[in-house]
Parts: sequence; structure tokens; C-alpha cells
Amino acid sequence: MLLQQTPVNTAAGYWFAMDKEELFVPSPSYFEVVYLNPDKPAVIPCQVTSPSAKVTLHQEFPAEEIKVDGTNIIYDMKKGFVYQHPTFDQKGVVYCRAESQGAHQISIKYQLLYVEVPSGPPSATIKASSNNAEGGEDISVLCTVLGEPDVEVEFNWIYPGQEYERPVIMQDTWRLIDRGIGHTTRISESVITIEDFETIDAGNYICIAQNLRGQTTVATHIELI
Repeated sequence: MLLQQTPVNTAAGYWFAMDKEELFVPSPSYFEVVYLNPDKPAVIPCQVTSPSAKVTLHQEFPAEEIKVDGTNIIYDMKKGFVYQHPTFDQKGVVYCRAESQGAHQISIKYQLLYVEVPSGPPSATIKASSNNAEGGEDISVLCTVLGEPDVEVEFNWIYPGQEYERPVIMQDTWRLIDRGIGHTTRISESVITIEDFETIDAGNYICIAQNLRGQTTVATHIELI
């Protein structure tokens, strides 16, 4: 019977708890996405449950072991395999293989996706359904951000009728898109809709998009005709 030692992080350090079957720390899913950002290391989290386990990294196609040179790719049993400087050529599906005391196990699969958009404050654009609105018309303003797949964006709006507590409709959404040949981008959008446009609604509509790296402000002007 294979003896398992589950790694545990504590204030005193990192140790292995005894268990019985798995060589890898159990994962809640059978497939995970790992983003390859050229600006920061990427981690394939093949954590083992035994310090004596030998772990190798493999790509699914073409089927072969990936060389771990200790410089560009390193292995840390507390983290997994670390790509120090991810590149576009490293995208694809990979998995890990562990061996210990005559037993072996294959990890879940990891889809490596290369990030096209560089790190930084949101790259935002704004567009109104019409910049010259008639009275009683419904107008919407769309604020769009293209960014890293795993970086969330928060939106805030400043609009002419705000001080009068003008009722408006706001909706935030996001999705991932494949921009071709393994490039993945997150599109975050916020829409503000004004029904029955009137005099107090004319003016500047300001969208403030913010992520962990900063914020960007864009604006558009709508007139009443």
C-alpha cells in the first residue's frame, strides 16, 4: 500500500501529513487553465504528497517529456513546475507524472494559454449608441476593456443625471475570447442605459475602469437635439 503525505502550509513552515493513496495533492477538477504571461512566472501546480516522489513534466502533443533545466523551468515541490519567463511556444496541454516506491500516477491536465495583452492599467474605450439624442429616446453607453484573462476589472460611472438620482440601468459582463493561435484575451464590458432621454441627461458620460494595476478614465459627450 502506498503511503501518502499531504503537504500542509503552517506558520512554522511546510510539512507533509500522512495519508494513503494519492501521489499528487488532490485537485477539485480534472482540467485546469494556466495563463502564460510574459511579464510574470507561470505555475503548473503539480504538488506531490511525498518529498521522495520523482516528478516529471510532459506535453500531450507531441507526446514527450519537457526538459526541466532549473533555469527557465524549475520544479518546486511546494508549488509545482514554474515557467520563469513564459513564451508563446510553451502553450498547449501538459500533465505531470509522479513515481514513488514503485507506484506511479498521472496528474490532471493543464491547458497553457498564452496571454496577448501586457500587464498594466485597463485599456479602455467608450462608445455611445448616439452622441446626439432626441427627447424620449433610449440611449446606452458602452465601456470596454481588453485585458489579461485572469485580471478582473471594476467599473464606475459618472453621468449628468447622477446628482438628481436619475434612474439608469447598469450591467457589467466579461468573457474570454480566442484571438487566434493560442492568444487569449478577457473582454470586460459595462453598459449604462438611459431610458427616455431628457435635458438633465445631456453632458459627459465618464467610465472609470480599474484593476489591481491602476485605473483608466474615458469619456464621451451626448447632446440633446
